[in-house]
Amino acid sequence: MTASIVAATFIASEGEYLEAVIEVGGQRLHVMDEFGGAQMAAGTQFQAGLSPMPSERDDWDAIFRANPVREKRLLRLDGWRYLALGVVTQVDPVICDCGLLQVENPFTTHDVRCVGAYVGVTLARLDACLA
Repeated sequence: MTASIVAATFIASEGEYLEAVIEVGGQRLHVMDEFGGAQMAAGTQFQAGLSPMPSERDDWDAIFRANPVREKRLLRLDGWRYLALGVVTQVDPVICDCGLLQVENPFTTHDVRCVGAYVGVTLARLDACLA
């Protein structure tokens, strides 16, 4: 899985591999701290690699019904779980452009008719590391 590299501002961390809050593009994200946030001062700017971990619980119909407004964004569900809304840009493997990040392999298909479809996939976790 390839991380999306973004400019981030550190807000707070509960410790290494625990929940941290960063700001990216004006949006606060709750992420797993794999960047040493406990040693950072609030307001520190850094390059973060965001790595989404798709949930394997979404069913096909729910994925294709979840984004009727055709958005590209992350909606926080709870903790570091998100609903990633975006558009399928390729299949084999599936890649979804969700604005701040690309989600690889949120589901599997070889059907090129899915390219251009707007979807919503659950991210079990969003990790952040130093880029």
